[in-house]
Amino acid sequence: MRNQLFAAALILATPALLASSAATLTFGNGSKVWVEGMSTVRGFRCESTQVTGTADAAGTEMSQVGQARGEITIPVQTLDCRNGTMNGHMRTALKAAQNPSIRFRAISVRVTPTSPAQGTVAMTGQLTIAGQTREVTIDGTAAREGNGLRVRGSERITMTDFGVQPPRLMAGTMRVHAPVTVGFDVVLRP
Repeated sequence: MRNQLFAAALILATPALLASSAATLTFGNGSKVWVEGMSTVRGFRCESTQVTGTADAAGTEMSQVGQARGEITIPVQTLDCRNGTMNGHMRTALKAAQNPSIRFRAISVRVTPTSPAQGTVAMTGQLTIAGQTREVTIDGTAAREGNGLRVRGSERITMTDFGVQPPRLMAGTMRVHAPVTVGFDVVLRP
């Protein structure tokens, strides 16, 4: 009798368990990631629209996003500074030949809803640049967009924390400053 009750409870609970399981969201068109900073000469922005990865969440409601986990990968070769020489220096500094991707793996997402369809997010995870991994927390916003979710945010980092030596050119008269901002504007779709 006890086993029959357990089996019946399991059968009744299965649809609820399946409904609450995580859905896989993928990065859609319009997603982009960038790095921007300053040098002794001018500011720069290097951007990529070649964003891949997935996020697992219970759904796209703000209450469901807080349970998400995910990973985003950007091939270093796709970062474009709109200057071929600068692209080359950036790829060399990021050790692209040995470490072809920049990756962020979110292991904890905290959401504060500001409305039923929007909220602020704090994503804590592992950021890997040039083969070095550091834990970071990235603040941003999330908003429902159709049946998906748009997440935007940025984090200021110091290149040398990741073993990246800022480029120096023209006998050191032109130097890239170590602090840069890594930003993203991504669209996640079921």
